[in-house]
Amino acid sequence: MKTKTRKKNNTVTEGSGNVFADMGVAEPEQALAKAKLAAKIAAAIDEEKLTQTQAAERLGTDQAKVSAIVRGRLDQFSTERLLQYAQMIGYDVEIRFSRRHQRTGHLRIGT
Repeated sequence: MKTKTRKKNNTVTEGSGNVFADMGVAEPEQALAKAKLAAKIAAAIDEEKLTQTQAAERLGTDQAKVSAIVRGRLDQFSTERLLQYAQMIGYDVEIRFSRRHQRTGHLRIGT
């Protein structure tokens, strides 16, 4: 029995660096910023070996909201709220502005 192998024509498209923009999400920079904040909060919870209930107590919220953050379900959270949670879980938060010569600036969360 003879097996034939053939080459597949694969097309690769390079991403923009923001998966939300690539997916066509409205306000992709906001979505990416929130995702990065949530990832930092989840990392702190994991590093400190906190249960979701313990983390909720520390953040002044309930376990269901902590679960939503850890799972990346961020529709119910503003960027401001996630920034507050990041501080409450132990991060220093620094906001930096720089003037752009275009109409609209960009929102970035550094890690």
